[in-house]
Amino acid sequence: MNYVLAIDTSGLETRVGLSCSGTVTEKHCTEPKRASQQLLCLAEQALAEAEVRISQLDGIGVVIGPGSFTGLRIGIAVVQGLSISHGIPLVGVSTMALSAKSACSELGDGFFLVSQIARLSEVYIGAYRCESGTPSLVSNEFVLDLNAEFKTPTEIIENKWIGVGGGWSERNKIEEALGLELRRNIIEPEYRIRNLLDLCVDRLKEPENINGNLVLPNYIKEPDYSVTKS
Repeated sequence: MNYVLAIDTSGLETRVGLSCSGTVTEKHCTEPKRASQQLLCLAEQALAEAEVRISQLDGIGVVIGPGSFTGLRIGIAVVQGLSISHGIPLVGVSTMALSAKSACSELGDGFFLVSQIARLSEVYIGAYRCESGTPSLVSNEFVLDLNAEFKTPTEIIENKWIGVGGGWSERNKIEEALGLELRRNIIEPEYRIRNLLDLCVDRLKEPENINGNLVLPNYIKEPDYSVTKS
């Protein structure tokens, strides 16, 4: 794919990346919560700098969360509009998958257990295996309540994990809740827009992933096998 546009409004910073036959152009806005005002301008700047028209894009990708509630909705709405109006394939990328990809870029292939702070005593968990630089889910992403009993999926227990993400500030509690011990802990890998673009390109190559109607905010729910203590 020659031209792919990717955006990330999941955090305080709005980021836009454009891949042109492997060359990456990045634009970002560091002012918090400015996605609605800046997103289209950043996309237009990236396209103009690369001398690419929207109609030339082979695909668009967007980070779908978990993340900022308002930011995710703005980002997804904008790319859905671009996709529909110009007939461009659209895919969504989980924030957790992006963290696993970023870690994989630094350390190479392996098993990465991503943890992000959710709310109060809860963290998001995403278990990914990276092969040839591409992360794939080992177990569905879920919310882990650190004050509740939990039945850890067998596929998580059976592997040796490298911890990724800010949620591992509660490392001891998470390890106890999951009944495992990390092989190595990473608080936060460096995030590069190229990692997001690479994930978007991978997903765009798989026809079953291309459906703008399915690109929705990723609000991870508590699993059915989490049992609150009495």
